Amino acid sequence: MAIIEEFLASIHAFLKTKDALKLQDWLRVEPPLPEHYYKLGAELKAKYKDGNVLERYIEKLLPENANARADEGDVWPGFLAFMKAYLEFWRDVDFEDLLRTHTQLSELVNSCITALSNATHGIVVLPTVIQLSAALAKLAMTLDKRPDLTRNRRAVVDQGGEGRKTLVEGTAESIQRAFTMCLTERTSNRNGIGKDGKPEGKKIGIYSFANLVLKLLFQCRKTRLANQLFTNISQNSPPLSLYPASQRVTYLYYLGRFQFANGHFYHAQICLQSSYDQCHAQCTSQRRMVLIYLIASNLILGRFPSPALMSRPEAQGIVEKFFPVAKAIKKGDFVAFKRSLGPESGNEEWFFQKGILLPMLYRCEVLVWRSLARRVFLLTYQAPGDVNSRKAPTLDFTDFAAAAQYCQMMLEMPGKSTPFNSRQHVNTMFMKPAEQSVSEQRKLSAASGVICGNHTPDVKEVEAIVASLVQQGLLHGFISHNQGKFAILGAKQRGGAVNAGFPGVWDVLKTKAAREGKNTQIPGWVLRERQVGGMGGVVNLSGIARPVGSGS
Repeated sequence: MAIIEEFLASIHAFLKTKDALKLQDWLRVEPPLPEHYYKLGAELKAKYKDGNVLERYIEKLLPENANARADEGDVWPGFLAFMKAYLEFWRDVDFEDLLRTHTQLSELVNSCITALSNATHGIVVLPTVIQLSAALAKLAMTLDKRPDLTRNRRAVVDQGGEGRKTLVEGTAESIQRAFTMCLTERTSNRNGIGKDGKPEGKKIGIYSFANLVLKLLFQCRKTRLANQLFTNISQNSPPLSLYPASQRVTYLYYLGRFQFANGHFYHAQICLQSSYDQCHAQCTSQRRMVLIYLIASNLILGRFPSPALMSRPEAQGIVEKFFPVAKAIKKGDFVAFKRSLGPESGNEEWFFQKGILLPMLYRCEVLVWRSLARRVFLLTYQAPGDVNSRKAPTLDFTDFAAAAQYCQMMLEMPGKSTPFNSRQHVNTMFMKPAEQSVSEQRKLSAASGVICGNHTPDVKEVEAIVASLVQQGLLHGFISHNQGKFAILGAKQRGGAVNAGFPGVWDVLKTKAAREGKNTQIPGWVLRERQVGGMGGVVNLSGIARPVGSGS
């Protein structure tokens, strides 16, 4: 029996018994593979160069059965077209030519998705579509790292007027077809959950495809395109908890990164914390990826890595990068803060590549100002001798400005008072040669050692900063403009001036989030069964996010 005849006979048997997993196991494309796949390709190349002849041969060996019983599977036109595409793939593929292989595999995936669309029989190819889509996504990401191979393709795309759509973005669009098909499938139960309490029909593939699409969108830095995906999931998906742990962990990781990229750090922390908690302890590399963005989110929210976290295997090599940042925030040390994120640290490029440099630089700077104000207050305030005095504890803006000016001076004096002798003043960026790249100027500007524009901060500016901190709830009290002081309220009732005037950052932000309803709704995360005709994104998150390590 010829290899192709034996191959198609097996495929026909799997269809008749609706054995989706066996079908998936046979319809493979990603090397390394058993030798008989390459022999199949050689036989196809020798006997079936003509596509019409191949198509007739497939129809002969995979006949449709109009008399099939209800519990039996059958062949349908979409599957026949897919099998033709699959065999042509093995007839023509050259795995050494990655770009052409990607084109062929894209066509194969699109054909398989079309077969999936059959309302009666399509479910049997769902595992195969997931497998082929994963192979296509992997190949697209490999090519994205090979500009030497994709340069000519980009030139053709630009000339063709298709704009800026990259190979990775195009791949994401193809896979998103399958995602939409699974998400919007009409099931016997309108909430998409079967009698066994599990996702019903094609809805079992929702998060497999969603994770592939998200991975590709983050790879090509088109994360804004994920917004609609999350919205659609909120409206149509069964609860995330009904899906395998691997899918939950991956999805919450990307949802957390999406929230982080859009400045929703409280939501990001909740998603990333849940992803980390659900990730198996032995999956060190996966936990490490989650931890990078979890620590960054927590730092922005005023929480710092705990000793228990720092001792974990996945934290090794990561916490060391964040620890100087956290230490500088706690101390209100602007010099150490700027340099912990600058080139002197040796971590600037790493932070930048991970997409967390600018959020930490600008968001955490607010916390440094708070800590600096607290430190100045502790150094300068003298409690009144009379314990019954009703005079409010105060922070003098002159003292605060002097501390800020000292930090500015230290940043402008490399090599004298600190070991960081390579730091340059921000003004040097305006004296760089014209040929300096825009990206280099951007990174230099972002990490420059200034804390208040291009000049030394004065009393008026620190007063404005204190007013901003009060408005954000990070300082508790009021400003006396005439006296040039910040007065703390409720010192006696709250256990002292420091506790009253400088509330914990995390407590403030958590309370604010609860007040604004942010702890009960995260778009894209479905935690409970949807009510028919309702939204699935509104959930109660109380008690979900157990901190991996915090301090304030």
